[in-house]
Amino acid sequence: MGPFWNIPSFFDPLVNHCASHYPPLPRCRVLIYRSLIWHNTSLLCWQARVKHLMTLIIKRMHPHFFAEVSGIDLATSFGSDILTEVVNAFAEHSVLLFRNQFLDDESQIAFSERIGPLEKNITATFGNSRPEISKISNVDVDGKVLKKGSDDEIFLKGNSVWHTDSSFKVVPALGSALSAREVPPVGGETEFADMRAAYDALDDGKKQLIQDLTSVHSFIYSQRQMNSDGRYNLTAVMSDEELEALPPVQHPMIRVHPESGRKAIYVGRHASHIVGLPIEEGRALIKELNEFATQPEFVYRHHWRTNDLVMWDNRMVMHRGRAYDPKYKRVMHRTTVAGHAENNPWVVRKQVA
Repeated sequence: MGPFWNIPSFFDPLVNHCASHYPPLPRCRVLIYRSLIWHNTSLLCWQARVKHLMTLIIKRMHPHFFAEVSGIDLATSFGSDILTEVVNAFAEHSVLLFRNQFLDDESQIAFSERIGPLEKNITATFGNSRPEISKISNVDVDGKVLKKGSDDEIFLKGNSVWHTDSSFKVVPALGSALSAREVPPVGGETEFADMRAAYDALDDGKKQLIQDLTSVHSFIYSQRQMNSDGRYNLTAVMSDEELEALPPVQHPMIRVHPESGRKAIYVGRHASHIVGLPIEEGRALIKELNEFATQPEFVYRHHWRTNDLVMWDNRMVMHRGRAYDPKYKRVMHRTTVAGHAENNPWVVRKQVA
């Protein structure tokens, strides 16, 4: 058996070859698999198989939801088995954080499309590179910070109010993926509220009350709430044609996750009133539910780092952006996964070559 223990020296060139072709990365590991085949006590061959393995580590950051996923590079064409793990984690935790993701718009779109078809923008105002990319930024197309009190700046401030993306559309969004391209040194966090946990915490009477209720979601309504001093001109940001494409829509006040079956409260700033209730009574109930669902025990605050990507389930959570010093730039690029429905008018249609 003595010669056997010297055999690994034959393996060194392969190890060196792998090291040169597969530089060590935190997200990957190289597994060297050795097979020994013996016949009549003689070594017939030594096989080395090298595989790149992506090892996901999923760490929950809040008792109810929000998990950090490490061990993956979203810019690569990782396998379907890894995608399945990501999708399963998304269904369980509702919000996923991926650190150190060096994405451009093309790679962000490519990853997001693996989750599902993407929505197109509601407006062309902010110089988005592609219809699938929404630039959420206090920087204008010339690279300058938006003027305080300008229509564009007030428009973007709507993100500071609790909401769920695209609830004002006839087919509301499934999910969103937000990539941090440039972040301020302090502030500018995003808070998330777990609407599943909030629903679970409602008393039985309140659950019964909202069980069959439907609310009206309106983009125009939510934008009007930003015009408290009468200076905000929405038509300076969006064209009449863009606004006409967003009429009020109705959605149930409870949404059910199609895989887990968990229920979630579905409200937010775009919810204007409740069908069948007097306007003010309905708005009082919406306000009550919004305040209940955003209590500290249901909320996680994410402190952004450059190259973070956070993906959330719009059916199960609400979110809002936090204040920051406007002298600093905050540049975020969002892709939005469309809700499942035939003939969804907001899906970006791919041209067939």
